Amino acid sequence: MTEPPQDWSAEARLAAAGHRLTRQRKAVLGALLQADSGVTAAEVFQLARSACPDLGLATVYRTLEMLAEVGAVRRVHGDDRCEAYVPTVGGHGHTVVCSGCGRVGEFTACDMRPVMAAAAAETGFSIDGHFLQLTGTCEECRARRRADPSGVGKVRS
Repeated sequence: MTEPPQDWSAEARLAAAGHRLTRQRKAVLGALLQADSGVTAAEVFQLARSACPDLGLATVYRTLEMLAEVGAVRRVHGDDRCEAYVPTVGGHGHTVVCSGCGRVGEFTACDMRPVMAAAAAETGFSIDGHFLQLTGTCEECRARRRADPSGVGKVRS
């Protein structure tokens, strides 16, 4: 197993795993960093093509998979789409997704040992990892809701 880098940047994570930072990978990373919420592979493809016009959709999928493997991006799931991606900011962490606008926050506190022990006892599985995502409403969406309780100005359905 590769030792995690002290520098948590995507570039350092790729280098630690023996991958080069190609022009296509830079374009994908740039597209991810532009977004304030999770973006699908198709959205990354559209955003990244301005920086790298010859970028292929298959390359975007492979790059996102590679970035997820090295811990530089995290997969998130939302109501309107099954899988989107967000850049990570540190080591082991999890996400909170706003159900109003799709904004994503990251948190690291997750003592899942009691839940994992209960799941192991109930299923007979040997639990060796977890994926945790919470949903809620961000401060901006709560403020918007207070200002417009009718919901007429709602951001997402």
